[in-house]
Amino acid sequence: MNILLVDDEKIDRELVKEALFCSGKKFNIKEAISAEDGLTAIAQDEFDIVLLDYQMPKQNGLQLLMTLKSKNICEDCAIIMITNNRDEELLVNCINAGAQDLLLKDEVTSTQLIRCIKQSQRRIDLQNKLTHSYQQVKQLAERDTLTGLFNRRYFENALTSLLVNMRSLDGYVVVMLLDIDGFKLINDSLGHSAGDVVLKEFANRVKSSFRESPLFARLGGDEFAFVFSGVRDSNAALAISERLLSSFDEPFHYDKHQIHSTASIGITLCASKTTSEDMLKQADIAMYKAKKQKENKACFFDESLEREFYRLFQIENELRTVIKNHNFDVFFQPIFNTTGTKIIAIEALVRLPVGDSKASPAEFIIASEKLRLIETFGRMIIQKSLAKYAQLVNMTRSNNIALSINLSPLQIHDLNLNAFIVEQAKLNHVNLSNVIVEVTETALLENNTATLETLKLIKSSGCQIALDDFGTGFSSISHLLNYPIDIVKLDKSLIERTVDDKKAQAMLDGLTSMLHGISIETVAEGVECKAHVDVCQRAGVSRLQGYFFGKPMPVDSLIECILNSSF
Repeated sequence: MNILLVDDEKIDRELVKEALFCSGKKFNIKEAISAEDGLTAIAQDEFDIVLLDYQMPKQNGLQLLMTLKSKNICEDCAIIMITNNRDEELLVNCINAGAQDLLLKDEVTSTQLIRCIKQSQRRIDLQNKLTHSYQQVKQLAERDTLTGLFNRRYFENALTSLLVNMRSLDGYVVVMLLDIDGFKLINDSLGHSAGDVVLKEFANRVKSSFRESPLFARLGGDEFAFVFSGVRDSNAALAISERLLSSFDEPFHYDKHQIHSTASIGITLCASKTTSEDMLKQADIAMYKAKKQKENKACFFDESLEREFYRLFQIENELRTVIKNHNFDVFFQPIFNTTGTKIIAIEALVRLPVGDSKASPAEFIIASEKLRLIETFGRMIIQKSLAKYAQLVNMTRSNNIALSINLSPLQIHDLNLNAFIVEQAKLNHVNLSNVIVEVTETALLENNTATLETLKLIKSSGCQIALDDFGTGFSSISHLLNYPIDIVKLDKSLIERTVDDKKAQAMLDGLTSMLHGISIETVAEGVECKAHVDVCQRAGVSRLQGYFFGKPMPVDSLIECILNSSF
């Protein structure tokens, strides 16, 4: 055991050494005659015990003890203060300063000293264990276990402190939220271990890129947050975001896979006092906007984004109420043959109660997709559409009228969707050969395997597949070849142009001829006047749909029209 004895009195040092010698134990003893010598000795060697005299010239033992503790020197070493002073306040001060024990010089005996040394060692061991446990608890409380970054709780507290004291800062405080694009796909295709590798490697890349060590946290999932202070303007903030996005320039490596990914960043700047909650909310709104733009983009927060966000929030609340209470209806718009004399099919269109948001049905559908509520809401629409269609067929005996149901792109990714449609059709005694499933080309853009499999399953069950809104910006001939399409619905924007635009008329003629040549039926949407009817009939369009023939209506009204031969 290595012992450092620090005492300016030689007689006292000899008494201590004799007491140690008489114990019969072996000690390595080094002597120092002042606090300064003691510091030098501690810097040169490692000691298990420091026996420290309180009363010394220039710097007393308590001052030396406080120096050792403030500089985290000799942390694993037990320190015993030896003094002639019996003042209880001194004892308390020494213990508070970090001494493990205090021994009066006139009580220094071999037995007493050895007992004091053993107790002090046990105390320092316990203290170190408690300190280590505290550090572990602190680490768990402040750090993300996967990446080692700060967690949400620490980040929010640190940001709050920074904002409280921001008067002393030059420039802006900038908060950025970053979300990895398509992260769910990485987890779904390669497993969560692959996702974890991407998260950890991204964290390491950012730590290497920003030597200035910004406040950097993982808030959860694939969402990260950053705080930069003293940013001079928005251009500087944008440059920082580009550095963050450059972390995705190189692929991530997992097993034998190269994972290419991108990210979206929301940015908010603040030059005056605000709250951490407001800044995080603003950055989140901006990030949501960035997600809707091209990949690998950053977006700044502004008031128009906030208005858009709160409108979505309002629609969300109304939508959740509708879903909870099943408080919506399904209307039907008739689709006629090319002569306009016979109903071929009806399209189911959702209608919701008018709330404070005054949102249209289309807005509700878009909101349900953004909020990932479409799977639940979409299934409810399918369920109600089939039930009302069954009512129409039973009341009118119109077994030759088909039902067309719209599906969201997100619904098409659901491999269990076909089983649900089959189940509901069986429950309502609906012949699946009379069911048409409408999808937009947006659903087909990714050439997703799950999308193709779902459509094949639906087709194999007997349903027909219709491609909706054909003739808009995303139209691609390849979709007609790669997917099991039976019907193409020509978008109303194309039909509208045919009245005065000969090029549009020629395009309609060409599309219709081509589609019929590959055995695909055509439906003209948005037929609203006699001129539209004439153009579509000349082009040979198979079916006509629009306000000229009939608006969407409740099932009871449609049944009445059919029974009274109003169509």
